[in-house]
Amino acid sequence: MTLTFTTLGPEGSCHENALQHYFGFQGIEGDAKIDLTIDLHEGLERVRRGESDYLVQCSAHPEVHLLTERYFTEVHVVDTFVYPTKELVLLSRADVERPRSLGLVPATAGYVDVSQWEEVVPVASKPVVGAQLLAGAYDSGLTHLEYLEKSNGALRLDRYIGAVTTTWVVYGRRPRFSGEVIGTKCREYLLGEGA
Repeated sequence: MTLTFTTLGPEGSCHENALQHYFGFQGIEGDAKIDLTIDLHEGLERVRRGESDYLVQCSAHPEVHLLTERYFTEVHVVDTFVYPTKELVLLSRADVERPRSLGLVPATAGYVDVSQWEEVVPVASKPVVGAQLLAGAYDSGLTHLEYLEKSNGALRLDRYIGAVTTTWVVYGRRPRFSGEVIGTKCREYLLGEGA
């Protein structure tokens, strides 16, 4: 039986990348497929209706609480995992000396001082930011490093952020919590290796 996991797209998103690695960790590469959506609320509906088995969302997404709470008796948090984002960068169009507009996913606003731009355009996903920046929709964008490489000199690197380790939330219809902590043992705790 093939399991379907819905996550934020489009193709090339941090969500898709993390989910592919999660499949490897779980040993289900050949038994799972990815269903991409631009709207995580629609993804939650797909799980609720049984069209998808699971939904995966980055914990940094500003609407985690809404997805967790919306159908809390029908769709449950069933797992979490730790994995980094793809390499993040702040790019600007090379032909713009002083960028005035910025495209970014609201969950990434903490990486930059957004007051430096006159206009901040909220975008659903970092691949969309990259594609729209290349198309000239705004002067700067917080996206993936690969868009600098794709630009053939049309974009410049203003700031390298890198891959940021974060957590991912997995939702499903069948609850797993039964009164005991679900997690992996952290070796550093046992050895007393703190911060």
